[in-house]
Amino acid sequence: MTREVDVAIIGAGTAGLTAQEQVVQKTDNYVIIDDGPLGTTCARVGCMPSKALIAVANDFHKRLFFDEYGISGANALRPVYSRIMARVRMLRDEFAGGVIHEMLPFMDKLIRKRARFVDPNTLDLGDERIRARRIIIATGSKPLIPEKWQSYKDLIIDTDQFFELEELPKKMAVFGLGPIGIELGQALHRLGVEIIAFSRRKTAGGLTDPDLQTYAFEHFSKEMNIKLGTAEIRRKSGNGVVVGCESGEWTVDRILLATGRRPAVQGLGLENLGIELDARGMPLFDPGTLQIKGLPIFLAGDVNGQKPILHEAADDGNIAGYNATADSISCFKKRTPLAITFSSPDIAIAGLSYRELKDQGIAFVTGKASWEKLGRARMILGKAAGIARIYADKKDGRLLGAELIAPAGEHMAHLLSWAVGAGLTAAKALTMPFYHPVPEEALRSALGQILKQMDDPEPASRMELCRESDP
Repeated sequence: MTREVDVAIIGAGTAGLTAQEQVVQKTDNYVIIDDGPLGTTCARVGCMPSKALIAVANDFHKRLFFDEYGISGANALRPVYSRIMARVRMLRDEFAGGVIHEMLPFMDKLIRKRARFVDPNTLDLGDERIRARRIIIATGSKPLIPEKWQSYKDLIIDTDQFFELEELPKKMAVFGLGPIGIELGQALHRLGVEIIAFSRRKTAGGLTDPDLQTYAFEHFSKEMNIKLGTAEIRRKSGNGVVVGCESGEWTVDRILLATGRRPAVQGLGLENLGIELDARGMPLFDPGTLQIKGLPIFLAGDVNGQKPILHEAADDGNIAGYNATADSISCFKKRTPLAITFSSPDIAIAGLSYRELKDQGIAFVTGKASWEKLGRARMILGKAAGIARIYADKKDGRLLGAELIAPAGEHMAHLLSWAVGAGLTAAKALTMPFYHPVPEEALRSALGQILKQMDDPEPASRMELCRESDP
């Protein structure tokens, strides 16, 4: 049996559900195909449950400063891991349940089966086929356990499994210090789990600026036991496992694998599309339209391997959904890049990264901000750590991007990304208010440094002159 539809959406995650919002504006003849758990990666295994755990860990960590603040009795506080994880799952279920509730109006369009391409317009679902005028692939991503470690998979916890833990192990190795590894590794450490983390390079949280990479690595190394080198699984040891790198080996109860996620395309039958696939089994596609070249198929969200971030996946869904129902394919300009790692301090990249500026051959100058001695960070927030580097065009001072590790960095990253998106120069940004005492004050000095390095520096006035037309 073959059903004819205008659009078939494979995947009911953030990208797929956002695509549905666009598709339904043009046609009611569509289907969503998904045989996995509903509720989006963010709600089930990503942003939301991880932030629930991080909040508990950071609150518990504050006990270390209570005596200094004049609050006694903190030594009696103890984490109950089973209750902590139960609460995280409860919140997780609420988040995922909210997503599913929003799907109720179109549940009749949802097919709980696995799709496989027969050709560019036809999907095999096992007991039926779907023939679609256009197809959106929004199958998301999955963690990958390398083949060489498959024999240890009962001792490895990936990011899809982590929040199902009812208890936390006493000792855990963390492989990878990207955004997920540093977030969960630090949270577990602050809850009392003995952490041994491995990183191949002196960096953390996705930073690309060499100065910030070194700073972040050294900062987190003061709090956690971080080993520089290539992580290896050596052998099993009782109920645990021996892990190591070039500098030694250690026995742990479990391994948290945080080395990234891969596009979930296995079993989709992309080899039946009649096009060339790369080494990962992925087709080439236009990043502006998300269309696989020459085919009526669009790649949206984490599955396209561009930026595995929720708002980027939602934007992809909008693009793919619009193009899947349009008479002609349109190219869309992406928003100003913004990526945040919710460590302590926060790590963020707003606008173009240092690496991107270098790769594109853009001439830029850099202003540096520091929170090492900022009054409020030291005396009120108890977070006297962090630096930022703001990048601006060398000729006119237009802000291009920034990388930072800073207290309240998630908020400053938003301000900086908006400033980049608005095309502000360093001089214009300096005319904006900087309240005292807030962490944002440190950015002012970085902007001032930029002015001094420009080819044709603007006057360093921090206020604009009145104009005759002003009231």
